[in-house]
Amino acid sequence: MHQLFPYLFAALLSLPLQLVQPQRQEQVDSLRIALSKAKSPEKVASLNLTLYKKLRKQDSDLAQLHLDKALSLSNGTLSDSLYGRILLAQVEQHLIANNYDSVFHYANKVEDLRKHLDPKLLVDLYSMVGTAHYYKSGYAEAILAHRRAEKISDANNLEAGKAKVFNNIGITYIKMENWPEAKKYMTKSFDLCEKYGIKRGMAFTLGNLGIINKNQHDYYASIEAYEKSNVLLTELRDERGLARNYDNLGVLYQELGNYNKAFYYYDKSLSKANEINDESTATSALHNLAGLYMAKGEFASALANFKKSLAIAVKLDNKDVIRDNHLGLSQLYEQIGKPSLALLHQKSYTHWKDSIINQEHLKNISELEIKYESEKKEKEILFLSKQKLIADDKLSKQRTRIKRLSYSILGITLALSAGILLIIQYLKNRKQKELIETMVEAQMSERARIARDLHDSVGGSLAMTKNVLQEIGEKLREEHPSIQKSIRTISETSDQVRQISHNLMPGELVKFGLVTAINATLEHLPKTSLATQLYTFNMEERIHPTKEIHLFRIVQEAIQNVIKHAQASKLDISLNKHRKYLSLMVEDNGVGIDIDSLQAGIGLENIKSRVSQLKGTFNIDTNKGRGTAISIQIPI
Repeated sequence: MHQLFPYLFAALLSLPLQLVQPQRQEQVDSLRIALSKAKSPEKVASLNLTLYKKLRKQDSDLAQLHLDKALSLSNGTLSDSLYGRILLAQVEQHLIANNYDSVFHYANKVEDLRKHLDPKLLVDLYSMVGTAHYYKSGYAEAILAHRRAEKISDANNLEAGKAKVFNNIGITYIKMENWPEAKKYMTKSFDLCEKYGIKRGMAFTLGNLGIINKNQHDYYASIEAYEKSNVLLTELRDERGLARNYDNLGVLYQELGNYNKAFYYYDKSLSKANEINDESTATSALHNLAGLYMAKGEFASALANFKKSLAIAVKLDNKDVIRDNHLGLSQLYEQIGKPSLALLHQKSYTHWKDSIINQEHLKNISELEIKYESEKKEKEILFLSKQKLIADDKLSKQRTRIKRLSYSILGITLALSAGILLIIQYLKNRKQKELIETMVEAQMSERARIARDLHDSVGGSLAMTKNVLQEIGEKLREEHPSIQKSIRTISETSDQVRQISHNLMPGELVKFGLVTAINATLEHLPKTSLATQLYTFNMEERIHPTKEIHLFRIVQEAIQNVIKHAQASKLDISLNKHRKYLSLMVEDNGVGIDIDSLQAGIGLENIKSRVSQLKGTFNIDTNKGRGTAISIQIPI
């Protein structure tokens, strides 16, 4: 099964083309000068966000650093509008990095601030959420998110924004192989992009129409669409888009039997994807290249490429490519006479296929479509009814009274409905609270049982040994110094066991690394009202052991400061590894720290000392009564 790579609109389509380098550098330099002079947190955060947008295509690591700095200032000191835009940038950054769970995490935070954001930004938010669901093969959830974006576009007359929505809905139908519906929505998207001069949107929809035309066996129309798309993408300097078009052209020429051209485009796609570190396109190109090698009977090359593609797909949690690689490996092993391996991968293929799209999944998507269309019809009917009532009102006072009576009934109905919803929500919250309390009690009981077991086993064994030696000493007529010495040694050993277990670093840090050790520390905190969460990005590979130890001690110190002094109910720890540096952020919503007493804190001085040893930077943002955020960056 070939992998086709459609284009999702995940970010704003109306972004201008990149400025020529001198002009862009002048703007960056001007922003940096302004940043060095800025004093207020609002201005500093705003300038860092602007620098992130200017630098993200030029120097992604430096851009991420500015975004992290903007986020570190968001501890209750920024306006809701600016904080929402910073979080939205985080959603975009994690989507580009294929970190979909983090997309949902930050998107939920943005939703809490939706009333403070421009409708255009909300259209971008739900489009990115739908894109993340799409890449995780959650097609029903993807359509629901894109429909929300469409509703916001309709409510605010954002016709150009609907181009993005129609494209993304069309792509979902591409995955479901519903080609007529896919072409309907993709054509709508192209028409709107052309109407408003959205070149990037035109390039994307043309690439998607190339996929649709190929699957409807209109190969010449498909090639023409790809060529027009490539012209626009070259003009826009969109390397990622070109890589995906080359991959799709390879599929087309392979189906036409032109293996030389197919190999040319697959290789070109893979080279460009590797050049820009686009793993999503790379895993597709590797899969398709493996299929071509298998068709040519070059089984060793096919096997190597299938395995490479599968490894990347598993890393990205791309269920479609995982499924198709298992199918390809099953067919390959069958051809080379390894039936047991063929059966193993056939079973894996069936498992992934069933988990992505089944009848219930298709039913959910169909129901969403029907529900949305029904809502549109109901709105149209309601609008016409109101117009008729207004006209009738002008004709007679009697109709006016009927209209007022209708409004009264509607108001009572809405009030009753609201009351019922409030009662249902109250019952739901109470049940959830009881469940949480039960879980907490169970966890506390389990921890007490483990503590008793440890005390009885280790302490009991040492005490029993000590008693036996004492009895032996009493029975002997003469006093034996060796027995007394052994008794003292056991007593000292008992004390040392407790002290050593308290002082030694967790075994998780040595065996499994920093992330596991921090999680273990959080899990073993006393069960209070403090809610903790650890967020990580790109931490699969371990860093230098010395840096792991320092960072673990820093986190321990920060946690203890929060527990002892912050009076907080929430503690968030973020650990993100980038190409040149690692960032650590510890945030709480406690009482904050008095600026005048910062120098007196031994715990903070310990943290600063460790950061200095790592040649990193340390920043603390705190206000009395507004919590504390500690931000650390170290080179790696």
